Amino acid sequence: MNIKKRLNTNSSYDNLVTFFSNKNALKKQFDVDLQFEKERQSVILQSIGDAVIATDMDGSIIIMNKIAEKLTGWKSQDAENKPITEVFHIINKLTREISDNPIESVLKTGKTLKIDPDTVLISRNEEKEYYINDSCAPILDTNGNVMGAVLVFRDVSKQKEEEALKEKITADLVQRNKDHEYFGSVFSHDLKAPITNIISLTALINDKDLKEDERILFMNALTTSAERLNEVIVDLNVILSTEEQLNDKKRPVHFSKIVSAIQDSIPNILEKEKAQFIIDFKRVDKMFTIKSFIYSIFYNLISNSIKYRRHNVPLYITIKSDMVDEKIILTFKDNGLGFDLKKNGGDIFGLYKRFHTGKAEGKGMGLYMVKVQVEKLGGKISVVSNVNQGTEFTIELTT
Repeated sequence: MNIKKRLNTNSSYDNLVTFFSNKNALKKQFDVDLQFEKERQSVILQSIGDAVIATDMDGSIIIMNKIAEKLTGWKSQDAENKPITEVFHIINKLTREISDNPIESVLKTGKTLKIDPDTVLISRNEEKEYYINDSCAPILDTNGNVMGAVLVFRDVSKQKEEEALKEKITADLVQRNKDHEYFGSVFSHDLKAPITNIISLTALINDKDLKEDERILFMNALTTSAERLNEVIVDLNVILSTEEQLNDKKRPVHFSKIVSAIQDSIPNILEKEKAQFIIDFKRVDKMFTIKSFIYSIFYNLISNSIKYRRHNVPLYITIKSDMVDEKIILTFKDNGLGFDLKKNGGDIFGLYKRFHTGKAEGKGMGLYMVKVQVEKLGGKISVVSNVNQGTEFTIELTT
């Protein structure tokens, strides 16, 4: 339903038009009459179930109702005659950057503008945040000239929370089922092997007829199996700890600062490998998210590029960001060894999967953890690679 139809429930839109049409004439005649007219409009607007703010052609606030006062944190008398941009602060939920004010656009174009359903309103002194939606429309005289603008909006935070909760529950259930199936196959194998060895070796070691050199050999094998079992348990603990990290407080995270922190943590390796970075975060450099996840994702992808470089060519690591349809797109590209997607594509993000055995140390945990953490953040990851040409990972984040 458009603004005029909604306000016409109480003939409010026509009253606003009359108010703006008579404003200058009234002011020239009697300031008292002008104040009376304004108060009459205010009384009418209080009966509307949504927040309403009206401005003049300069974008200065003329009228706002009680619901608008509650959501913005401004009293009507304090907000009166102030620029709309000073009272009505909205931000992009992904980047936390200040969004363009819809009233300014409507006053320039004279066209009705829908408020993005993902818009977040910041109240006065940043005490509260609300998800809002609805629209902003011009106030026109009988000749079709713009006299001001009226912004009608409502708090949809509860609905957004319910929608997000439903989506999260659904996604978590799907992911948990996948994780359980995967853990069931991978860890049953990786736990079973060392446990079987330990049981068998223990029986052999207890053989009274066993020679000393054989006993030493079996003891060494027993130690190796125990160490492998411990590694699997430690890895499982690391994977399961991602659930706990989901409870970490979200905060503004700068991608450029994450890269700098990683570079500062491994200066000797970067110097030894002569790694050269091409960084471009001009489009998006900040996201409101879990810092530990972003750091781990960046670290593992950068580490992989260094581990699997081609030693006969200079190493280049390119990291860029973009914003497409309100989704943050991160790309990590290198000119390293690459791999055969047709042959190994299905195992790229698998646990304990390695494709360059002997080229570098590792046990196939890094890319698995990257995928887990990206998906825990509600995102997706894909890969393109060619043997001896390099690899490019693309991450799409929606939160």
